[in-house]
Amino acid sequence: MPRRPAIAISASGAFLVLAADQASKAWATAALPREHDVMVIPGWLWFRLISNSGATLGLLGGHNRLLIAISLAVVAAVAVIVVYGIAPGALGAAALGAIGGGAISNLADRVRLGAVVDFIRVRGWPTDFNIADAGIRIGVVAFVVALLLEWRHRRRPGTAAGSVR
Repeated sequence: MPRRPAIAISASGAFLVLAADQASKAWATAALPREHDVMVIPGWLWFRLISNSGATLGLLGGHNRLLIAISLAVVAAVAVIVVYGIAPGALGAAALGAIGGGAISNLADRVRLGAVVDFIRVRGWPTDFNIADAGIRIGVVAFVVALLLEWRHRRRPGTAAGSVR
């Protein structure tokens, strides 16, 4: 995909995830009682305001500096892939934007608050999460799908990328 459209798509996706996550966290912090379940959809969805000093599933709890370094590395890797124009199509660029926006938003929490604000709890999901976490997870799945579609396209006989070299 050409660089300019990839950058525009990725930056737009990153901004949307970042803005939605920070706005929802501001609302949750102002409106929800700390560590108390508020039922939204009975038996399926609750809001519960917590601070998470670890990564997903509480891994690396209390290692904020390490998680800040990992977040910075993820954001840098996303930027390099997008800026060098090697994102696998529009889907890949959008997926990288979601990953980058989620990483930046959680990074902002870690730097500002020393932990990430989580407030969404869904039945069957093992941990509380936020919109940035959802953006990262959905972005990773979409990026893998984009890579598989790109790989499939390149393997097709008769396509320029799939022809014998």
